[in-house]
Amino acid sequence: MKTINLIVAVLFISTVLLAANEKVPAVATTSISGVVIDKETGESLAGVKIELEDKVVYSDLDGNFEINNIVPGNYKINTSLISYNSESVEVDCKLKNKDLEIALDNK
Repeated sequence: MKTINLIVAVLFISTVLLAANEKVPAVATTSISGVVIDKETGESLAGVKIELEDKVVYSDLDGNFEINNIVPGNYKINTSLISYNSESVEVDCKLKNKDLEIALDNK
């Protein structure tokens, strides 16, 4: 009987300790996604650097990008690509995911 009680106690304590180590998000987050295009031709642009505070992503071959785990609020997104003018976009992120289309001017 002592052995069963010891096993139950060890399992219970292990469960409590594992549960205590789980990371629970403190705040609900959202994401920003979109596409970057050439303003004149409408073609998608690959390799565009997209910066939002300390997060940096690059657009894929189809010009698509996604920035995840963003706390809702107002942000400025900066974009840059060689031979194009840099663009800054103000974004109001709510709990709903935000879709953007960013058009860049060729220099």
